[in-house]
Amino acid sequence: MSFKISGNEKGIGRMLKQFKQHIEEQLPELLNAKTLIAVSGGVDSMVLLDLFRQLRLDFCVAHCNFQLRGDESDQDEQLVRTYCSDHKIPLFIQRFDTSGYMAKHGGSVQMSARRLRYEWFRVLRREQQCECIVTAHHLDDQVETFLINFTRGTGIDGLTGIPQKNEDVVRPLLLFSREEILSYANSEGVRWREDASNSSVKYLRNKMRHLVVPVLKQENSHFMRSFQHTINYLKQTKSVAEDALALFKKECVRKEAQITVLDLNKVSEYANETAYLNLFFKDFGFESSEEIKKIILSETGSVLKNAKYTILKNRGELQIVDNFIVNSKEYYINDINDVVKLPFFINISEVEGANAKSDKNSIFVNSNLLKWPLLVRKKKTGDVFQPFGFEGMKKVSKFFKDEKLSKFQKEEVWILVNGDEKIIWLVGLRADDRFKITNSNQQTYLITLNQ
Repeated sequence: MSFKISGNEKGIGRMLKQFKQHIEEQLPELLNAKTLIAVSGGVDSMVLLDLFRQLRLDFCVAHCNFQLRGDESDQDEQLVRTYCSDHKIPLFIQRFDTSGYMAKHGGSVQMSARRLRYEWFRVLRREQQCECIVTAHHLDDQVETFLINFTRGTGIDGLTGIPQKNEDVVRPLLLFSREEILSYANSEGVRWREDASNSSVKYLRNKMRHLVVPVLKQENSHFMRSFQHTINYLKQTKSVAEDALALFKKECVRKEAQITVLDLNKVSEYANETAYLNLFFKDFGFESSEEIKKIILSETGSVLKNAKYTILKNRGELQIVDNFIVNSKEYYINDINDVVKLPFFINISEVEGANAKSDKNSIFVNSNLLKWPLLVRKKKTGDVFQPFGFEGMKKVSKFFKDEKLSKFQKEEVWILVNGDEKIIWLVGLRADDRFKITNSNQQTYLITLNQ
């Protein structure tokens, strides 16, 4: 798709040309898609809006009035209304009781406003069938974010700053500095409003903007471009690290149902194992190297938890499970036509005799011994069964121990129970010998586990 631009191509301003080229090369999805632009009334978002209009892209506008600055908030809203009305641009406005929201949910003004606007943006995006949300973050925002993260302590993710694309949010102005944006606004006659709070040094971001960045610019007149090169180098380094981590996962990590298993013996073969472990566990929300080191050196059965995940040390492995995965529900199978859906399916079908041996994923049972409804549940204290091929009874807990199942693996096992409370099958592990086929004339059911 080629852009439709008013006037002679030679008359296009430098920033508009760069913006046009940037979208064509880096963000081509904006060419054919309808987008939702977040416009506050500040210079950044008003210039973004004007650039989209000049390029005649397909978009609508969303404006949030947080009602925190009295008449000034209303004047911001009116500016956006006027611009969109003059240029016949679809506009959606939402007024928020931000103070009431903060009183109910807590948090800072900035975090409350962020939650409110993005929740609404995403609802509006779906309603208006927009491909993405477009925001006006620019190069100066990138610098400030870098410095804030650097000050607080961060890894390479924090140093690479604000991503150009993140889920359904796109930021096409990251290429440009605030100075360039102001220059465009002045040359093109774009009106905007200045939020008085932006000049305050009460907030950390404003301190970086007004006290730190000017000093850096004094030391290097080309600081913004130098910084942009640095960000590009960091992103390249991050890409290399991600490739290395992918190989690490391929060699050291495996999935067992809902459990992620890290083989510590294979990890130890890596010269920089600490760096790999830090990168790997960051995705699970564990960012303390000391905690990871401690759980690796701990005894079998040791546990490390955060809000979402639990790590279990099990011999030469670390097993990771989502805290919300463990399912303690019970499911009834009322007859042969009933299908139970868990993280898998259990199917029951009638077959002509037992022409195949039972295995971990399918068992043959004497249908005359079944008492309906059957029950699928997790282990209970005191559970016993007769493992297929054994003569005596055995505690399920002892069977788990003999099979060297970890705590997580034990919690994942489902048990198929007969209507008379006898165990038929430790699903995916071992059938009960009491339900086996003893001669070919018996009516036979095939019970199958389908992952």
